[in-house]
Amino acid sequence: MPELPEVETIASQLRGRGVEGKIILSVKINWAPTIEPYSAAQFSKAVKGTTIHEVSRVGKWMMFSLSSGQTLMVHLRMAGSFAMEKGSHDRIVMKLSDELTLYYRDTRKFGRWKLVDDPQVILSKLGPDALTRQFTLKYFSAAMKKRHRMIKPLILDQGIVAGLGNIYADEALWESMIHPERLSDTLTDAELGNLFKAIKQVLKTGVKNRGTSLGDGKTNYRQVDGESGDHRAQVKAYGRSGKPCKRCESILEKTVVAQRGTTFCSACQPRLEQ
Repeated sequence: MPELPEVETIASQLRGRGVEGKIILSVKINWAPTIEPYSAAQFSKAVKGTTIHEVSRVGKWMMFSLSSGQTLMVHLRMAGSFAMEKGSHDRIVMKLSDELTLYYRDTRKFGRWKLVDDPQVILSKLGPDALTRQFTLKYFSAAMKKRHRMIKPLILDQGIVAGLGNIYADEALWESMIHPERLSDTLTDAELGNLFKAIKQVLKTGVKNRGTSLGDGKTNYRQVDGESGDHRAQVKAYGRSGKPCKRCESILEKTVVAQRGTTFCSACQPRLEQ
């Protein structure tokens, strides 16, 4: 579930907790499949004694640049998170210098850590990060117009734009008043401009509010300190089916688009004939 705002929040908080510049003293791996492509023993040997130079993010990937020249790429998938205190479902425990300990927990065990020599092995497969200068209206419009696909799964495609997930896709489509099943090449220049602005807007707001937590369950997104994200109160569409639209007061509907639960307003976001 963690999308760009949640990953950015965690990366920023780890930087704020002083993880950068710390030496990795030891690694305990409680769920070996988390590590790729190394075995648990190989991974521990490779990172032990290295210094974490930088913690950064591209799309939904968190990156730890190491003094060895390698980069630890972390994808949180459905329920991965980091904490500085011990908890349940800790899959990896990384002891750092200055008595810091980094706990990676993942109730559903879907998250993956990849130790790579060159991060471009992964990043080259991604489209531009949605909050960078490389993600421009010109690029976005051209990418949408040359494809004949439903707009929601298209903006979820990480090879086209990196960072959007189900929550913020629903939010951006609601903000721009576009039906999630509209075909991309039927959108007008004005609609594409509105959607482009909405994507950036909802992601920036999500970052400002430190991410979206949708409940209190163990699989829900948590910040590094264990607190929920504050963005739930700002959500206009996702997870609000059966409730009044905050724009026109029509009842929001839920459907499935490309195997993703999707909430929208049929009054504000009409499905035009295609």
